[in-house]
Amino acid sequence: MALQHTIPLSYNPIDIPKLTEVLARYKDVHHNQMIIDFEVALQKTTGATHVVALNSGTAAIHLALKVLGIGPGDLVVVPTFTYVATVNPIRYLGAEPIFIDSEPDTWNMDPNLLEKAIEDLKGENKVPKAIMVVHTYGMPSKMNEILQLADRHGIPVIEDAAESLGSTYKGTPVGTLGDIGIYSFNNNKVVTTYGGGAITLKSTELAQKVRFYASQAREQLPYYEHREVGYNYAMSPLCAATGLSQLPQLNQNIEERRRIFQHYRSEFSGLNIIGQPESGASHSNRWFSAFIFSNEATKLHVSSVLAAESIETRPLWRPMHQQPVYQLVRSYLNGISDQFFITGLCLPSGSGTEGDQQEKVIEFVKKSLS
Repeated sequence: MALQHTIPLSYNPIDIPKLTEVLARYKDVHHNQMIIDFEVALQKTTGATHVVALNSGTAAIHLALKVLGIGPGDLVVVPTFTYVATVNPIRYLGAEPIFIDSEPDTWNMDPNLLEKAIEDLKGENKVPKAIMVVHTYGMPSKMNEILQLADRHGIPVIEDAAESLGSTYKGTPVGTLGDIGIYSFNNNKVVTTYGGGAITLKSTELAQKVRFYASQAREQLPYYEHREVGYNYAMSPLCAATGLSQLPQLNQNIEERRRIFQHYRSEFSGLNIIGQPESGASHSNRWFSAFIFSNEATKLHVSSVLAAESIETRPLWRPMHQQPVYQLVRSYLNGISDQFFITGLCLPSGSGTEGDQQEKVIEFVKKSLS
């Protein structure tokens, strides 16, 4: 099937020569060595203590929650402004999410609302078992405030860094600031394995547990014995090989996406289009170039005009508290994420967008506003 859009939102072409080169290095080598080497490469890239490669970012979130002992009836505090894969694994384990709205500075979890939620829940003798932070569209959250709150209340922090490999907060890679971090290498990410993920951990014990559960909970015996329920969550060798071929390009890919965002912002100056802000403490990989328009009608018109030119866009996340499956979840809201969804749009930002493709996007955005 042909691609639907002549200018896709975030496309990663398969670099056949580089992938072939990687595969050739492992001729007559056990396939699992590619997975081990990808974990080592990711460990060096992020500075993480432990890395386990998995078959998706969702699997990584699931196992992060599981090894922290989260189960039926437990509470996990999580942003409402995120993709559903952040939240679903909480329900896999029979636990319940508590939604926290965004703040305007980074568009991520509001530390003030987080503090109110924790205090309220503690007053009801319901201390959350984990805080899940999301670095939306690659923009780091306000980690100082969040980590201080977590430390004060003794709550572990999981970083959903699915969108933000290569982003840093005060010089430290996101995904390594909390107790556990996760990355996604889905098809449209800054680095892809065309399906895959990884989990980072500071604890050796928890890292061992993740490996155990990710390989069907097989006991270390000369025969197959299983005393617990496990999962088929290990990354495939071919995905790892793709990651090894792409990871050296991480910084180059980030620089390109940052240039794309900056060029949009420069060209949209004076047009009442606001890009996702970046504080001095943060360095975003700009996975997506995300912008807020003046109102819903304008956003919809821009999207419609671009769609007619086969240019792909995406609305900003519809908050989880608006999703039918999660509408009854307890939420701490301020209206910010609702407004993001109403007025926000992601514009093409992937490999190959810079240059003629981006100029076409800019041209038709401006035409739609004239």
